[in-house]
Amino acid sequence: LRGLPLVQVPTTLIAMADAAIGGKVALNHPQAKNLIGAFYQPRLVIADVSTLTTLPKRELVSGWAEVVKHALILDPDFLEFLEANANGLVALEAAATTEAIRRSASLKAMVVSEDEKEQGRRMILNYGHTIAHGLEAATEYERFLHGEAVAIGMTGAAMLSERLGLISHDIVARQGRLIERFGLSTTCSDVDRDGVLKAMELDKKVRERAINWVLLKSIGQTTFRDDVSREDVVGVLKELV
Repeated sequence: LRGLPLVQVPTTLIAMADAAIGGKVALNHPQAKNLIGAFYQPRLVIADVSTLTTLPKRELVSGWAEVVKHALILDPDFLEFLEANANGLVALEAAATTEAIRRSASLKAMVVSEDEKEQGRRMILNYGHTIAHGLEAATEYERFLHGEAVAIGMTGAAMLSERLGLISHDIVARQGRLIERFGLSTTCSDVDRDGVLKAMELDKKVRERAINWVLLKSIGQTTFRDDVSREDVVGVLKELV
């Protein structure tokens, strides 16, 4: 666009609550996702929640994954809000839905304002995305909507967090229950597990052939780990795929 002012008018849940905030523009490459892209910030983002009623159910369900993610990694109170209001949110009750989108977008904007180009803190937003991008690439971006892959990816990231002794099984189970309440799956079938692993090893977070994982320490707290064994990753993938 050569520097033209840009106003985003997202009409999907995943865009309102996440993708329209932060300025990322990128292409899906056959080998991996988000390897080719740039940053270009919009002047304004306008979200009209009433447009969500036009979405196919699957597209709407997919969007809740990123909302849940923001709560898990940044805001325990928001997670409790989602748990208390899940039924109303699934039904698109206006007040609850508007509040959920507002809080999700605000959390994303807060992180982006601290680290626009993803050199540090912004990387926490990749929670669940290493496995998710592997699933998307391994299925040529045709099988999963992004949120569907993120839901499975967050499940795997939580399981790895538990394996490393960072969180209890109660947190893994709590996350899984909330994901499923929004109509998302935590596992999948008929996917080439080796293809997923290969795509993950091309992830943008790989440094010196080691994946820099975003894992949970508790609700609202994350950590980066590049010492996750391949054995643990394969073990988790066997439970997910």
